[in-house]
Amino acid sequence: MFKNRNDALEQLLRILDKDIIKDNIVLSISKRGTFYAREIGLKMGFLEGDFLFIEKVKSPINKKIPLAVVSETRDYIVIDELIKSFEINDDFLFNEIDRVYEEKILQDIYQLRAGEGIISIKDRNVLLIDEGADTGLTIMCAIKSCISQQVSTINVAMPIIAKETANMIQKLVDNTFFVKEVEDFVSIDFYFKENE
Repeated sequence: MFKNRNDALEQLLRILDKDIIKDNIVLSISKRGTFYAREIGLKMGFLEGDFLFIEKVKSPINKKIPLAVVSETRDYIVIDELIKSFEINDDFLFNEIDRVYEEKILQDIYQLRAGEGIISIKDRNVLLIDEGADTGLTIMCAIKSCISQQVSTINVAMPIIAKETANMIQKLVDNTFFVKEVEDFVSIDFYFKENE
């Protein structure tokens, strides 16, 4: 358990290998991850960083359950089991992916980057940062986006992650930096005594 975000940040900084991440572009993949990305960038002396916009596509049957996620590079990850169990057809799903991209991601791009796309990450080393991961949907989409953008290496850092998700991510990327890998993951907030 972490006392607060600063405690989680300090523990994450202790396990980051400066030699591995010294020339990485820092990419936050969520609003919660932005604090860590900014602080790691400042403390490690990184010059380049950005936000990779990723949004969830929710089920029409239960608005709390994501069926998919889509990134600003138009890469997406779908949860086939949920799509089959909710009997959602492909037309609806891909229309929803397009709608979320146009209504949420493009709006964020225009508001926060004046319509500019993400910085060029082709042939670059990337450090993806978030506060935590349970199912891994968001981080998987970020990894897929990096692969489609032809990055050189993909590194991932976060304070807390579900053990099963950590095992999956470690097989897909070059390096991972996880402070805590939790067997029976509850929720990210559960592992912080103080929520800011």
